[in-house]
Amino acid sequence: MGTINKTIAIIGIGNMGGAILNGLIKAAEVNNAQLRASRANAEKATADSAKYGIPVLTDNVATAENADVIILAVKPYLIKTVIDEIKPVIQSNAIVISVATGYSLADASGQLGAQAKFARVMPNIPAQVGEGISGVVFNDQLTDDDKAIILQIFNTIGTAEPLNESQLDAFTGIAGSSPAIIFMIIEAMADAGVAKGLTRPQALAFAKQAVKGSAQLAIESDLHPGALKDAVSTPGGTTIEEVRTAEAMNLRSTIMETIIAGIDKSASL
Repeated sequence: MGTINKTIAIIGIGNMGGAILNGLIKAAEVNNAQLRASRANAEKATADSAKYGIPVLTDNVATAENADVIILAVKPYLIKTVIDEIKPVIQSNAIVISVATGYSLADASGQLGAQAKFARVMPNIPAQVGEGISGVVFNDQLTDDDKAIILQIFNTIGTAEPLNESQLDAFTGIAGSSPAIIFMIIEAMADAGVAKGLTRPQALAFAKQAVKGSAQLAIESDLHPGALKDAVSTPGGTTIEEVRTAEAMNLRSTIMETIIAGIDKSASL
């Protein structure tokens, strides 16, 4: 698709909002002159404005005013307060997008009005490097063109997948929160390497590349992950020994229960 000819305002550029902004800044489809953002800390806002080359304000109302697309990237406990703050300046045809966990389509309808154009989006932190995955839920007021714009915005930071709202909690556990677990796995792999004589930089580099390469192979291969595992598990070798030990220590069950805990937490918010 071509250039996104929309004024896009991002309210809240902490970890996730910053990831979205960073991805949009780098995207060829986005006219950076039509980007603006806000954050609470004045010193950080000034630094971010210089870093990104766009207006970064501390005034949410000024940021949202006259914007075609408003992305709310604030903490879940702040979302209703921020919407009440900016509601008077939201244009009738503006698209409002929330990345806050737990703020439902029904919540938005009740607070913004049934006529509001609203989407829930759950991106993840790899958006910072253009490799994010975002789950997107649309309300009934969004036109096909609106939906295309939303998907195009979030495709600039990776890929975006339309979902039913009932699927979003599962997506949050599997993709939204799981990078933290993957980072823990990389750290643990590196710790094992250091324990067995590698330097920390060596061990981290090897672990990161192993995870990156394995993920890319899984993406590009037609084989099931179990078949890929079998393909590298030679009889009596080191890989099957690691697999055996992982099974003995309930690795798969541990990961499953970890993700399910995140899904359940998302559903409770």
